[in-house]
This record gives sequence, C-alpha cells and structure tokens, in this order.
Amino acid sequence: MSSRTLATTKRIDPPQKTAEAGRVFKFSLKGIPPVDEKMWAQMEAAARIPRKGRQYPTIVEAPDA
Repeated sequence: MSSRTLATTKRIDPPQKTAEAGRVFKFSLKGIPPVDEKMWAQMEAAARIPRKGRQYPTIVEAPDA
C-alpha cells in the first residue's frame, strides 16, 4: 500500500460558448494620424517625465570585482 493519499479530481468541462473560428475584430483607423519622427520624439519625451504615483524599477548596481 502506498503512503501517499490519492486526491479525487473533478472533471473540468470546456466552456459551452466559444468564439466562432476565424472571427476577426475590425477597428477603424479613421482620424488617427500616422506617427512621424517628431510625434514619436514627443511621445518618448512625455514618457520620460516623472509623474506622481508612477513606479520606476530600481536598478541594482553590480558590485566592483
């Protein structure tokens, strides 16, 4: 006889409703301007500005060997 206890398992049935095969969501890009170099630079600069409550990762310095 084994010393471990065998737990009973429940069968998990897949959900009854699933999305149709090949279903594609379409979104209109009308009114969204293309991103040029100037706009990209503005977005990067805005992302670098510290904001209240924004958590930045702490950078751990490698010890000098």
